[in-house]
Amino acid sequence: MAFTNPLLLIGLVAILVPIIIHLFNFRRYKTIYFSNVKMLDEIKKKTRREQTIQQLVVLALRILGIAALVFAFAQPFIPTDKKKSKKGNLVTIFLDNSYSMEANSKDGSMLYDAVDAAKSIVNAFGFSDDFVLTTQDFSGEESHILNKDQILEMLDKVQVSSNSHSLKDILTFEKNTCTNSSKGNVVHYYISDYQKNNFNIAQLKTDSATATFLIPMPNEDRNNVSVDSCWFLSPVFKVGNQVTFFARIHNYGKEDVEKLPVKLYINEKQKSIAALDIPANSFVDCRMVYNIENIGTQCGRVVLEDAPITFDDQLFFTYEVTDNTNIAVIEDKEPNRFLYALYGKDSVFNYNAMAYNQVNYTQLKQCEVIVLSEVPTISSGLADELSKFVKSGGTLLVFPPKELDNTYRSFLSSIGAGAYGALSKKELKCGNINTESLYFKGALEDQKGQLDMPVTLQHYEISGGNGSEVIMSLENGSPLLSAYPIEKGKVILSAVAMNDDYGNAHRHALFFVPMHNIGIMSAMQSKLYNIIGVDNMQTIALKTENMDNVLTLRSRNNKEEFIPEQRRIGNETALYFHDQVHESGLYDIIKDGAVIGTLAFNQNRKESNLECYDESELKKMAKSSDQNIDVISADTKNIAKSITDKLNGKSLWKYFIIFSLLCFLAEIILLRFWGKPKINKNEE
Repeated sequence: MAFTNPLLLIGLVAILVPIIIHLFNFRRYKTIYFSNVKMLDEIKKKTRREQTIQQLVVLALRILGIAALVFAFAQPFIPTDKKKSKKGNLVTIFLDNSYSMEANSKDGSMLYDAVDAAKSIVNAFGFSDDFVLTTQDFSGEESHILNKDQILEMLDKVQVSSNSHSLKDILTFEKNTCTNSSKGNVVHYYISDYQKNNFNIAQLKTDSATATFLIPMPNEDRNNVSVDSCWFLSPVFKVGNQVTFFARIHNYGKEDVEKLPVKLYINEKQKSIAALDIPANSFVDCRMVYNIENIGTQCGRVVLEDAPITFDDQLFFTYEVTDNTNIAVIEDKEPNRFLYALYGKDSVFNYNAMAYNQVNYTQLKQCEVIVLSEVPTISSGLADELSKFVKSGGTLLVFPPKELDNTYRSFLSSIGAGAYGALSKKELKCGNINTESLYFKGALEDQKGQLDMPVTLQHYEISGGNGSEVIMSLENGSPLLSAYPIEKGKVILSAVAMNDDYGNAHRHALFFVPMHNIGIMSAMQSKLYNIIGVDNMQTIALKTENMDNVLTLRSRNNKEEFIPEQRRIGNETALYFHDQVHESGLYDIIKDGAVIGTLAFNQNRKESNLECYDESELKKMAKSSDQNIDVISADTKNIAKSITDKLNGKSLWKYFIIFSLLCFLAEIILLRFWGKPKINKNEE
């Protein structure tokens, strides 16, 4: 047995008081005169020996009572072998204040219960101990060693945070802070709901000088519905077109949801509404259809109503609607009238033709599509610009010249596209159309056997490249039109040129369908929104000659502005957000005081799943981990006692209090009833 406050044992000198009283308070006998000595027969006389025994018993009870009371104040305990308390502890507390802690508990909010539990932990230690408080915020104030008063003050300021760090990051942050303390006995406490998708007990590694305690906060309501993601059926946006929009609505609860209203807003104007029935632990893809009315940046959000977890009840997104597509055609000295008929006479496209030896590179930077039409050779300067153009998201369409030189092979090889081979002068029909291709999908009915296929008189063999998509192929299997994804852009190689020497493909409607769609779909948007903490970079195209101006992001929620890190990548500017964005919503891109675009940010949905480890599961994992880990119940009424018992051993002070009271009670009973004269009622 050991004592938490052994200095209080000096109080044992108090047992001298009853001893002194016993030694100097001898009973002196007195003579009592009775008028009638007959009454003496009814008194049971006490002998001197009986009186001595009674006094010794009373003395023993008083000594034991006082000693037990002193022991109780010294807080005795039976120490454990694993955890031995030392004077001066370093106490670290991780308090999970992520969005999932907004869920209901028996007494209200899980976060408020967690704060109360943290205060009970602090109060179980002394003012000589060091404290470290870590939350999901990772603030500068949390990177310092605190005293007891400071940590209690910080606990009163804890609020729900939009951050949700992994356990590995939490341990690293906590470890770096602990290096500032010289205390040898380290005690860790982790207060959380322990979501299964974000907790791995194997990462908690302790040593002999460290004790780790897990305190799970019970979630009374594990129902939550979230807007997880959204997408468009077609990535092409033109004014007047009807678009099909999908939003994935996930029910993470154990109960079915019926008739849940889901609303779609575009530029704060409601476009559609749906009522969904979602089974428990499943999701539904909500389909909505509407017409595009305006050009420019479109700001949308999907909204539902669900409590108490509300951070995932809406999803923000943006997309661009353009009035036309800028297409530059680089050709030989003679203009190609077929390309002009395809792109130049269509109001959807801004057509700009230039000779290969008089290329305007400034205009190329403002294009979505560049067409190489029978260019005899590709200069090094043009190859460099085309490479930047494709890698930054542009579409390059290549029609081979009559004679290919090595510059084609060198350029296509450098960007990872396919390669032109030998010229085959065999007459072939188009044998297959990839109707599932983005450039054909929805354009044709299922009438393959009745289609009039284009015929080629000669064609170039196309081979190599990674991840190619064959849009059209000849009857011998050779590609007629093949697309190659190159980073953010695409290179599309045609086996034939747009003239009569190669057959009738350039006049055929089936060949015009993918050509036309290549121009339209080059303006499609690939990224609707960013996930905070996951997507730390997005590129934007600035179609202007002066791209050196600093860009600023401004939140539409609170009008706060910040300058992200900016880098030029080809014809685009990459914005790096790092940890500057904390709230979901829409952020305008400001250049020279004007809004030139808008980005959407949403919180990570990993906090939406409220499936957590309960106390029994954590105990089982702690037992099998072979680590110095224990689990404490989150009952704030008993948590201080649990901490003392777990850290120091079995507490005994209550038993000594009870024993002391029993001793004093026994003394009272003894003095009240022992030796009282008994009257014989049968004698009259």
